[in-house]
Amino acid sequence: MTANDDLLVFVDETEPTAVDSSQPPWKILVVDDEQQMHQATRFALTDFNFNDRPLEIISAYTAREAREILDDETDIACIFLDVVMESEDAGLKLVPVIREEMNNGAVRIILRTGQPGYAPEVEVIQRYDINDYKAKSELTQTRLFTTLTSALRSYQQIQTIEASREGLELIVQSSSSLFAFRAIKQFATGVLTQICSLLQVKAEGVICAHTNTLLHQSQMNILAAAGQYSDFVGRPLLTMKDLRLCRDIETALEQEQSCFYDDRTVLYLELPSRDKIAVHITTPSPLADIDRQLLEVFCVNIAIGFDNAQMFERIESLAFHDQLTNLPNRVSFLNRIDDRLRHSDLQFMVIIADVDNFQAVNDGLGGDIGNEALRTIGRMLNSCCPSNEMLARLGGDLFGLIVPYRTEKQIEQTLQTILSKFVEAVVIEKNHIPISLSLGASLARIDGDESELLFRNAGIALKNTKQHLRGGYTCFKEDMTRDLRTRLDTINELRVAIDNDELYLLFQPQINLEGGRLEGVEALIRWCKPDGTQVYPNDFIPAAEDSGLIVQIGLWVLTQACKQQMAWKQTSTGAIRMAVNVSMRQFQEPDFVKTVIAVVEQTGINPSDLELELTESIIMSDSRVLTGKLNQLRAAGIQIAIDDFGTGYSSLSYLQSLPLDRLKIDRAFITHIDSRAEDASIAAMIVGMGHELNLSVLAEGVETKAHELVLKKLGCDEAQGYFYAKPLPAEQIQCFEMPEGSAS
Repeated sequence: MTANDDLLVFVDETEPTAVDSSQPPWKILVVDDEQQMHQATRFALTDFNFNDRPLEIISAYTAREAREILDDETDIACIFLDVVMESEDAGLKLVPVIREEMNNGAVRIILRTGQPGYAPEVEVIQRYDINDYKAKSELTQTRLFTTLTSALRSYQQIQTIEASREGLELIVQSSSSLFAFRAIKQFATGVLTQICSLLQVKAEGVICAHTNTLLHQSQMNILAAAGQYSDFVGRPLLTMKDLRLCRDIETALEQEQSCFYDDRTVLYLELPSRDKIAVHITTPSPLADIDRQLLEVFCVNIAIGFDNAQMFERIESLAFHDQLTNLPNRVSFLNRIDDRLRHSDLQFMVIIADVDNFQAVNDGLGGDIGNEALRTIGRMLNSCCPSNEMLARLGGDLFGLIVPYRTEKQIEQTLQTILSKFVEAVVIEKNHIPISLSLGASLARIDGDESELLFRNAGIALKNTKQHLRGGYTCFKEDMTRDLRTRLDTINELRVAIDNDELYLLFQPQINLEGGRLEGVEALIRWCKPDGTQVYPNDFIPAAEDSGLIVQIGLWVLTQACKQQMAWKQTSTGAIRMAVNVSMRQFQEPDFVKTVIAVVEQTGINPSDLELELTESIIMSDSRVLTGKLNQLRAAGIQIAIDDFGTGYSSLSYLQSLPLDRLKIDRAFITHIDSRAEDASIAAMIVGMGHELNLSVLAEGVETKAHELVLKKLGCDEAQGYFYAKPLPAEQIQCFEMPEGSAS
């Protein structure tokens, strides 16, 4: 028997070992120019298996043939390579081709030679990562088994390491791409895609979210789905007909761990927010240990990504949505206007709606009712304009609408439709709340308008509505901008006027109708510019109120009026009542009462000689705060009057609860009191109401003897107007005389 036949001597007659046919075989390449060596190797390895996997032996008879096989077969685990074949070093020359040219570092190479003189040098073995070198005469079956087992174990370790490296690289790459998604559904879809890519399986799976606030897992929602489940995205889990899938997900969430089955895998993720995520993937075969390990790493890596996506969604919601009504907010509203201006040829208008007297609802019924009222108003606005492109809450009690239109007639129709929706009271928790809106609209011109400009113009129109047509609507016109510019200029000039002492006071006498004597005066502010130009209150008081300067001006008026009253008291004029007007803005100041009392104390005026005149709008603004402040003022001895009475909506029962001293009948009811019966009736009603409440009544705007006669007949107590005197400088009050023919 030749040396080449030695291998056949040691073959044992043993029963073949059972192997798992479902596992892929180990591919072994035998490269040898002797047919007998191929047969002997196959025969010796007949019963060989490693890790319950069989062998598949592939034969090559030349180095060239071996290279071609290696080009086609990428998963060969081990090569038995003859050194001497078509040339004395053909086998050795193939080794660097495998390692360097083909870049195959995983396959194990076992050199064999039947001619010891052609053995490779140690340096060659080390350089090219040759697993082993054996003389053919040494390869008994036992040694062959041992050598091959060692080679396959080494190959498996290398494959595991390589799979781990590739898997980790994929995890890093996929995580990088996933973290770019800021929406939770996009992120979840990306996770599903990446897991299937990692496992190299068809995208067929479901991701479910189970929040830490849910009591029942039946409320779980599907965040992402692929394959046959793709139509279920966004639906509750229970809508799926696959009961096994639902049960698998519930099991993973209940046990709080991943579950691995032969044909499916359920991954469990617990987020830093304590929310739970279950990922169900269909897998055609059980996962290898390396795949499970990679999935565990992947899950840990992307768990925080779900939290980040949720956080970004919350941030985006806060940035672009109103949290109370779930409507878009001001930022979204302006963005949508910009979009319409850039990408639409349709005409549209921007509408800003303000809820009239909403503060009274909040103060009278509480913040919870007020919030529900805002939500209800939002729903009503959304329903009354079905063609509007967008409804937003702009803040407070302001809403914005973007509404397309085709004709000028549609503009008015749309605005009227909105207003008509709020004719009847809104019922909230058995409270019938009357609600009206004031609207301002601006029409977009596609050629050059900007969102901020349209928004500002609608705001200007709204301001005009609230000043002149509360509960109605106004469309923006260019002259409104000019008016606004004039008002801003007035505010700037007024600031200078305050510093330069350009403001001064005049005083209009108030006459006792029964006794025909000077009872008091009303302090009236005037403005004279350095060039002698007179600016009347109607031209600068509204600007002062808008800018907040009215608080500073009001304090100056109060102080100067009190000082003047004290100066008259030292003369023959004597102590007369000083009436001073108070604006809404002043009265709303938290320290208003304290400021008034401080002025009284500093100037030394008798508190009963000071009367504060408040409009009906102040009286009806906030009953709780109002009553508290009025009681404090009355407790200090200061008198309170309601100015312009009859133009508002005060009720007798409401007035009865307030600490008042005087009603002033508005001049609108006096002008025709001697010629129009209805005006005389209104005046008579006010006088009667005042006296029923033990209040004094004063009529404004008395200009004729006929006016005076009617008022005296009605029993009115006092009067002021041009019939007695125009507003006078302080020095003329000292020598004031009643006009001839007046009350005596």
